Amino acid sequence: MALVAKTGALIEQVSIDEAYLDLSDVVGQASRLTVETDATGTGRPVAPPDANEALFQAVPLARKLKGSIFSERGLTASIGIAANKLLAKLASDFSKPDGLTLVPERDKVLFLRPMSVRVIHGVGKVTEQALNQVGITTVGDLQDYPGDLRALAGSFGPKLKQFAFGDDDRPLELGDEVKSISSEETFLRDTDDRPRLRKCLREQAAEISGKLKRRRLAAKTVQVKIRYGDFKTLTRQISVEESITETRDIYRLGCYLLAKEKLVSRPLRLLGLGVSGLGEVAGRQLALL
Repeated sequence: MALVAKTGALIEQVSIDEAYLDLSDVVGQASRLTVETDATGTGRPVAPPDANEALFQAVPLARKLKGSIFSERGLTASIGIAANKLLAKLASDFSKPDGLTLVPERDKVLFLRPMSVRVIHGVGKVTEQALNQVGITTVGDLQDYPGDLRALAGSFGPKLKQFAFGDDDRPLELGDEVKSISSEETFLRDTDDRPRLRKCLREQAAEISGKLKRRRLAAKTVQVKIRYGDFKTLTRQISVEESITETRDIYRLGCYLLAKEKLVSRPLRLLGLGVSGLGEVAGRQLALL
């Protein structure tokens, strides 16, 4: 990450060996581009008219960065260059290991077409199954689908359509303090099916746990959010003395809140899970023997 910082880019570190870089101020005025890698990366959205030129200007810098990482750390890095985070991430995965892939704005729709719908940010197993049931298996199928995707993916439908065409307006998270992490799902049909709700809650807990661990954070408060068919929305939360990070703990407290408050007294339109009261994970002190 110290080598990445030498580029002068704005950096969003995603994990110990991944990051997005915004090189707008490094490779030209008003340019927006992203590079994302296993050992480095970049990102900011919204491509201006001269975005393609800016992207190509980033190639020498990306090659230099790959060279620095290999010569100084003995590590290969796969870098993706594109105009937003979605495309940069997919580009970085495109020719691993030790890859360098650029996705020009003019080619982004064709680049995405043959890929599985699962590669789209935000598409999990449940959404993938709902799409597959109507014959949507590739991003190209999403691009061509004439119907309203909200019938298949709920409130995520419009954003899913944007992602399918390579449009992504998510900004970089530049290290501002994270106060809460949450996940929620809007069901295609209101449901009070306990196994389905538990499965949903477990997947949300796993997603939240993953985000906590990537940021090296732990939580002291767990909150559930539910919405009924009449759009009445309720939230309930519980705080614990010892901070938690594990999926099983987040899931267990979410189930406890739903049961204690008898929130599934009628079918739900939405179920959400979140954590707050975040702090850095306390490291273990090692004794010298």
